[in-house]
Amino acid sequence: MVRSACRAFALAAALLAGAAPAQVPPNTEARILATPNDVAAYIDAAQSELLISAYMLRVQAIAEAVRRAVVERGVQTYILTTEAGLHEGASYAKSLALAGAFVRSGYANADLVIVDRYYVVQGPLVGVQSMPEGMEPTFAMSGSEYASTFVTLFIDLFNAANPYDPREVAR
Repeated sequence: MVRSACRAFALAAALLAGAAPAQVPPNTEARILATPNDVAAYIDAAQSELLISAYMLRVQAIAEAVRRAVVERGVQTYILTTEAGLHEGASYAKSLALAGAFVRSGYANADLVIVDRYYVVQGPLVGVQSMPEGMEPTFAMSGSEYASTFVTLFIDLFNAANPYDPREVAR
């Protein structure tokens, strides 16, 4: 667990170059996640805000959970992806923008989901369907103090990124 915490703080450093939600996912203090559905469970718990950073957004289970959050629960959702990740054919970023998420492309070097400024999910399962061999695991941590560093870094990177206008799809 110490190794995962160290990875999270290293991620915070790399990103630099609230109230708890009503619905609480199980075992939230510190948990290693095994599947995209585990990540989607955290997104499904969102009540007010999702901050998502991903090089690519290719996972249907995660995209569906984000869509439910935006459309069914009115969760304010901010997605930061790369320019390549935005325009990749398998990416859900554009369709999530059409659903109402705020999408920008820019410096998105981390796969990260911040839920209601309380839960932090970090790792490859945010953007890919299965765990790549040899990669660090995807994990979730909870706590508003823990999440606050990631929130600040995300906001800075999101504000510096290029906004995506979903009306471009119709052109």
